[in-house]
Amino acid sequence: MSRTLTDHDEIRAWAEKHGAVPAAVDRTHEDDDVGIIRLMFPKAKQSEHGSLVEISWEDFFQQFDESGLALIVDEKSNFNKFVGRDTAERRAQGETDAARHKERGFSGDRKSASGDSKSADNKPGDDLKAREYRDADGNVHHHTRAYMEGHAKDQR
Repeated sequence: MSRTLTDHDEIRAWAEKHGAVPAAVDRTHEDDDVGIIRLMFPKAKQSEHGSLVEISWEDFFQQFDESGLALIVDEKSNFNKFVGRDTAERRAQGETDAARHKERGFSGDRKSASGDSKSADNKPGDDLKAREYRDADGNVHHHTRAYMEGHAKDQR
């Protein structure tokens, strides 16, 4: 049975029970930007974590909260999935097709539905959706804030 978690203590307890540690995707992780976060299972057989770097719980939860994430976990396995808190709340209320890309009018490009890659406080790349891109297989990824700020002129 799956549960949706946002409480830091519950997430950490679930992770430790399942042998997970906080991690970031190495190519998105820079000194001033944690990047894309994940849970890594270093002792699990067939666990592929060569592209992950372990980070502190403090950095993990800061990025988790800044990105407005929730964590769906299964109590009987290592299954876990990061979703937007807004999506998790809407699904809990019965919207089975709720997803961030639907509410923002995702059209497959790198910019937000409004075509602007800046957040309300006018910093380029702060909005997770504005940093989103799809690879050749259709998987969704996010650029780091540092990358977006360095390429802000390309986003205008």
